[in-house]
Amino acid sequence: MEILPGIEIAADLPAVYIKPANAVVISDTHIGYEDEMASQGVFIPRVQKKRMIEAYTKALNYFKTRKLVVNGDVKHSFSRLTKQEREELSQIFTDLKEKDVDVTIIRGNHDNYLAQLAEKFDVRIEESLVFDNIVLYHGHTEVVPEKGKIYVIGHEHPRISIRDSLGFKRRFKAFLVVPLKEGATALVLPSTGIYQPGNDISLIRSNYLSPLIREHATLEKAKSYLIVEGEGIMEFPELELIKDLI
Repeated sequence: MEILPGIEIAADLPAVYIKPANAVVISDTHIGYEDEMASQGVFIPRVQKKRMIEAYTKALNYFKTRKLVVNGDVKHSFSRLTKQEREELSQIFTDLKEKDVDVTIIRGNHDNYLAQLAEKFDVRIEESLVFDNIVLYHGHTEVVPEKGKIYVIGHEHPRISIRDSLGFKRRFKAFLVVPLKEGATALVLPSTGIYQPGNDISLIRSNYLSPLIREHATLEKAKSYLIVEGEGIMEFPELELIKDLI
């Protein structure tokens, strides 16, 4: 499915394919989250690494490319490179190198103390990437949107929560396509990390983390694409039409 010109989504993958770059893009994998929680006395299974490997392997095979971009927050800790992050990212980078995958990480707000490890595995770190009119950056910094550009960001971890008639909610990770006031468009990627369930998509501007969405979005016209694991992707109407459901 072409979600925007030059950008495809498919199956139940938390990834997009950028045609002009012949590259798969995922975001917000948050490797090392489990040890960070353990340091706070909360012990959870280590599944982030497995989730990331499964996601990029399926996406690379589906779109038949050997180029991968991680659009920010590949790791979780702000203040250091933890033992878990070093070990698991080394295993991930080794796997990608053995598969002859060209890897670029776009720096997110969590991606501190990563440069030396990335260099060891020939993984590039960039602040942003541009392919024709498509701009990739993590989304935590301010930009001035330009007419006709498509800004692909992460950072938000978008999800949609749907209430049934009894008031119960079911939550789905989602892609969010947002028209911007300047005549540009934002595409917000879902998180890949299983422990990053997301921030609810809504019409409340202050709920959003990214300055791009808070300051420039026309939220009423935004559309969500829900990921239903094992089933596929469901396109939903504009937010103003489903405001009573979310």
